[in-house]
Parts: sequence; structure tokens; C-alpha cells
Amino acid sequence: MSNDDTEKLGEYAETILEFTGPGPDPIRIDLRRPLTAADRAAVARLGLDGPFAVLTAENPGGEPADEAPTPEAAQARAASNHRRTARLLDHLEQVGARAVPVDGVAPGGDHRERCVATPLGLGEAAALASRFDQVALFWYDGARFWLLPADADAALLALP
Repeated sequence: MSNDDTEKLGEYAETILEFTGPGPDPIRIDLRRPLTAADRAAVARLGLDGPFAVLTAENPGGEPADEAPTPEAAQARAASNHRRTARLLDHLEQVGARAVPVDGVAPGGDHRERCVATPLGLGEAAALASRFDQVALFWYDGARFWLLPADADAALLALP
């Protein structure tokens, strides 16, 4: 794993997950803090009461769209992200896997990526993240979140 990938993994560990809930406010899970019983219950209310992965198809290689050198490049990246997300959702539909929308948000709110939570097995989720050129994915084991680098030889990293 390169130093650049290691730095990006540190940024992943700072993510706040925002699930669209049944009410007007999103369910926010701050991955910088240990999960509470209320966090676990909120995720379970979304039908995610067992293990699941959170992954994205956006910004392959961890390159955020807001770092594009020109407005045209940023627009092209946004269009590419939209197509990539549509392909991810199509794949999940084809394999019969549920896809719950969730956004991965930087703590300051300056970066947001469309993601999905899906009850795929860990190996299948990691292969899918790799297929979409992602640096990592999140794994929820029913009690806590983990960070899994998409590198095939990498180990799960416990989040707080």
C-alpha cells in the first residue's frame, strides 16, 4: 500500500455516514466515535440489523471531484460518478442485494460521496469495491464498524 493510500485511509476513518431515515433528519453515524446502543438501533430500524458493507463507486482511487483543475473537469467527474453509481446499483439489483442509500461525509461537510449499504458478504463487497477502483470500504459486523482496504492482502482496521 502506498503512502498516498495510507493517507486516504486516514481520511476514510474520519467519515460521518448519513443514512436517510424514516424521519426528516438523517441518521448520522460518526465513525470517529464508538457506536452507541442508539446508533445500532437506528441502523437496525433501516433494516440493516446484521452485517453489511458501505461502499461507493464514486471518485476511483480516492480522488475527490472537488479537486478537478477546471469547472469542466469537475462537471465531467460528476457525470462519471453518476454513471459509476448507476452501474453499482444495477449490479446490486442483478445479484438481488438490497441497497440502502447513505452518504459518506467529511467532518467539515466539504466533501460528500453517494454510497450504498448492502448486506453482501465481506469478500464479495471487497471484490466489488476493487472492481470500482476504490481505496477501501466500511464493514459493519452488527456491533461496530471496520475499515477494509480494497487491497486483497489488507486486514480489517477497527474503527473506534
